[in-house]
Amino acid sequence: MKFLLPKAPAFAEHFEEMSVCLAEIADVFHTFSVEFRDFEKYWQKSKEIEHRADDITHGIINLINKSFITPFDREDIYRLIHEYDDIIDLLENTLHNVYLYEVTEKRPFIDEFARLIGRATAALIALVKETFDKQKYTDEIWKEIREIHDLEDEGDVIYHRTLRQLFKEEKDPIELMKWKDILITLERIMDVFQYMSNTVEGIVVKGS
Repeated sequence: MKFLLPKAPAFAEHFEEMSVCLAEIADVFHTFSVEFRDFEKYWQKSKEIEHRADDITHGIINLINKSFITPFDREDIYRLIHEYDDIIDLLENTLHNVYLYEVTEKRPFIDEFARLIGRATAALIALVKETFDKQKYTDEIWKEIREIHDLEDEGDVIYHRTLRQLFKEEKDPIELMKWKDILITLERIMDVFQYMSNTVEGIVVKGS
């Protein structure tokens, strides 16, 4: 059965708002990676976006609780919005930690993950829009899911290579701890992109 139901527009609008938040914070992270200064400024920008995303998340949860009919299974909507929120939270957390740790010299993996996050953001936004618009498994949905999985694989390669380099080359244990924490969070972001694409795939498979 198709899941074109009365409440679909309201849910779609809220998810579009989350997509705007994700695009904004991904852009903040990209600009930060290029400039790599004024860390507090970028963290404050990301914090404002993260607060808006929290409000949208609560709005969707309230809509789930108030709606007799929902466009997808309630559990799937709940999982989907929390994964969206997790990505935004983790990006804000990364910028906060860079500010908190007062790091100085930029490591190459910052730019590498900024590139992956930018591409994954575009793919995820397109994936969510296609899901609400078409409400069935399409070639476009498969393409975006495949793109996100490939990007997560690239993130794994960067993570393992960089972790090995950190333990081999970084002599200061405090610096090692700082950069390892930042690296782990960035790798986790790519994981959640993949988790969310898997959630979307499960939704469209059920509705096809």
